Amino acid sequence: MGSMDAPAFDEVHTLKAALRMVEAELQRVRDEGESRRHLVDILHEVMGDLPTDEIFHLLARRLAHALKLSHASVIRATPGARTGIVATAFEQPHMQDLEIDLDKYPELIAALQGKIPVLIPDLELCTLYAPLRLTWERDGTQVNIRSVMALPFPIDGEDMGVFLLRRTKETPKFEASDVDFASNVVRGAGTAIQRAHAIESARADNQRLEALAQTDSLTQLLNRRALMVRLATEMERVRRYNSPLGMLLLDLDHFKVVNDTCGHLAGDDVLSAVAALLQRSVRVVDILARYGGEEFVIILPETGRDGAMAFAERIRHRIGAHRFLIPGNEIRITASIGVATYPSLQLDSVEDLFRAADAALYRAKDGGRNLVSS
Repeated sequence: MGSMDAPAFDEVHTLKAALRMVEAELQRVRDEGESRRHLVDILHEVMGDLPTDEIFHLLARRLAHALKLSHASVIRATPGARTGIVATAFEQPHMQDLEIDLDKYPELIAALQGKIPVLIPDLELCTLYAPLRLTWERDGTQVNIRSVMALPFPIDGEDMGVFLLRRTKETPKFEASDVDFASNVVRGAGTAIQRAHAIESARADNQRLEALAQTDSLTQLLNRRALMVRLATEMERVRRYNSPLGMLLLDLDHFKVVNDTCGHLAGDDVLSAVAALLQRSVRVVDILARYGGEEFVIILPETGRDGAMAFAERIRHRIGAHRFLIPGNEIRITASIGVATYPSLQLDSVEDLFRAADAALYRAKDGGRNLVSS
């Protein structure tokens, strides 16, 4: 069998080379198609009504699977900050909310400062990691990281996030196509992240405004308006289940003297201290409010007359025994307390309960103050 002549050999060699090029191009097209499918699937998932922490976890998990990562996390920080917070860590969920030292993550600092993706194909050759490599060698620390990618994205104002992606030495280095895919995912999900953050911020603002509308600014207790709403709800409950309810109306004795002799700022300090003392004294189920001026109200669910009277006596004693410290002075005060309880033949509404407690308070005042009356 004769040998192949040179022109024929060259032609076969050329055809094989062309075939390899076609196969490589087909593989590239298949890879691009697979990447596009991954991208569409991921973005479809995050475009739902999800909170930011779920979006972060979903993206970290999907990127970890798509790119065969050993580590995928989201770090929240601001440019110039020395620390960041782990928003999610796919392979180590216990790290969520952990504060980290950014000096140990130079790729995060570079991504936050430059606001562009940072790719480190080989950690052992990267100048960014030179100081840390010396530290690892000195301490004998074994680090199984080959490649690192940091992808920053805006959240709100100066607040930023960074996707931190890693591969171990047992896996291939990151390539430009990996950066392109991950960047497209993060960029495409940016709208969903910012929308979720805006919704959460608006919800938090509304909750703060609602809390302010219900809170006494000096003592941080419920204010009178919020008290009436809570008490109306509580009255409906006790009527439905025929359960007892106690109410204490507390007034600080001769408090005008404190304001006149020590000043209104000192008076405010004393009111705040009384509120704190009361907060330490009530149960979780009790309702505590500043009713106005130096008056406070305590609602005691599932508490009849004997229990309410005993509790009122403890409160009266604690206030009388407490030393209220103000700049340059120490103040002792006492309290008079009126007690009303439901059910009662004379009480059938919130207004009835207040009238009964107020009448009892006046009896305590008329009896010489620093008393409990019902």
